[in-house]
Amino acid sequence: MRPVRVGLVDGPLAAPLWPSMEVSVRFGDGGGAAVNRAALAHGSHVAQRVLEGCPSARLLSAQVFHGGLEAGVGEVVEAVGWLAAQRVDVINLSFGLRERSAALEAACEAAQAAGALLVAAAPSRGGVVYPAALASCIAVSGDARCRPGEVSWLGLEGTDFGTHALLEPGNAARGGGASIAAARMSGLIAGLLGQGVAAEDMRSRLYLMAAWVGPEKRCA
Repeated sequence: MRPVRVGLVDGPLAAPLWPSMEVSVRFGDGGGAAVNRAALAHGSHVAQRVLEGCPSARLLSAQVFHGGLEAGVGEVVEAVGWLAAQRVDVINLSFGLRERSAALEAACEAAQAAGALLVAAAPSRGGVVYPAALASCIAVSGDARCRPGEVSWLGLEGTDFGTHALLEPGNAARGGGASIAAARMSGLIAGLLGQGVAAEDMRSRLYLMAAWVGPEKRCA
């Protein structure tokens, strides 16, 4: 079976990850702006979490973060459209925008129609974000109940599933969050695709896998 191809709409990847990278394209880089450390770290952390779940995945890097962790909707739309044209299997979207965008919604729907599974980060607090809230995306948040490899079905507005969100299990000081949870879910999904699970069956498969059902109970 051919390798699963995962598109990353994110920052650039560090050199040790290049052997897993098929191609990299920059979008909206301001004429070749210097890459910020935060953008490089974020893109690399996301890629590493994807590869944890599917070491054989081939990565396509659609760079929208350059001088920092901000990107315009136009650049994201271009990146999603490019990845759809490359016929990737999974598109990871480890960020959230507050404003709904018709252009982004159309790009995500077109990518889904082209056969891609779109996985988007949905913060556990702070309200609905896009593209996670779009029907074309699998919305993923961090869930402290989940160990790496486990998923939960949350069934919340704007959030479908949860999974482990720390960069390093057991080490909260290293950070993490919904971006990392989404990347882990993309890796898990890529692994399932590699095992022969059909894209159209993925949501139901994840639901059946859920170690937890319903949202976390939080203390007041």
